[in-house]
Amino acid sequence: MLIIEVCVGSSCYLRGAPEVIASLQKLIVEHAPGRIEIKGTFCLEKCTQQGVTVRFQGRVFPGVEPGEETQLFEKEILPALSAEPE
Repeated sequence: MLIIEVCVGSSCYLRGAPEVIASLQKLIVEHAPGRIEIKGTFCLEKCTQQGVTVRFQGRVFPGVEPGEETQLFEKEILPALSAEPE
């Protein structure tokens, strides 16, 4: 199972973490139910960026704003999912 971590610290929370999480959950249900898990995490030391910080497979994506998570999902997560055995 793949894991997406979304910062839910105060800075990221105020910058849209709940919206980013909700959108990612919808994308997971649509494209990969049961194959990806979302976990909340605290500060990933990228709070100076705009938006929310997301970590996936050891890579940190700072500044993900609500509305940009679909692009992140399609560009980074779906290709990784294709490489994972079902």
